[in-house]
Amino acid sequence: MLLQYVAGSVFAVGRVTPNGVNLLGTAFLVAKNKLATTKHVTGGSDSNLVIIIPKIQSLYDYQDTTDSKVSFINVKISEIDPFKDICILTLEHKGEISPPYVLSSTDSIHPGSPVVTFGFPHADHGRLVLTQQDTNVGAKVLIESSGIKSKHIVLNTLARPGQSGGPVFNPSNMSVVGMLVGAYIPQGGSGVIIAGIDPASLHQTTHVISAEYIKEML
Repeated sequence: MLLQYVAGSVFAVGRVTPNGVNLLGTAFLVAKNKLATTKHVTGGSDSNLVIIIPKIQSLYDYQDTTDSKVSFINVKISEIDPFKDICILTLEHKGEISPPYVLSSTDSIHPGSPVVTFGFPHADHGRLVLTQQDTNVGAKVLIESSGIKSKHIVLNTLARPGQSGGPVFNPSNMSVVGMLVGAYIPQGGSGVIIAGIDPASLHQTTHVISAEYIKEML
């Protein structure tokens, strides 16, 4: 069931440039013609911001990595929470699409619980492959930003650029418990970048913010 609908509900986010579309990250449907992603994916700007129309109907389909042609829909930012790194996007088109799942909360799962993530790892290198990853919750944490604490879970998996903004599902009831925000990086990072990667991010500690905060913004 999950694989049948997720390909039409999870999208790559990009920005149109004179040289084509630069892929930025992931977004997913959260309400009628509304999507969620992270603020850092959009950079807080919706100038030439788009989502890529999926080329597949199901994850059971093969995704052609040699096909670089894309179609897209313009989106605008309707809400931003800079403290929680959440950005709500509105589709700019005549049709209506709604998510076939509900948003819940990280309250509904615990360390050891299985979860399923979807996103576009390595989108920063132009790789447009919707990817499923199955993992487990490692911890529940509160993370502070500007004096505001918010609920997160830690996943036992390695996140790569492009997966930010992807949904995290509780497979027991097909609800979205959170949104992937990225790998934990110690304060200040490693101080070096190798092939576009901070070595301090190369570990299995990925943060996910609770979907309840997305619901509050709708």
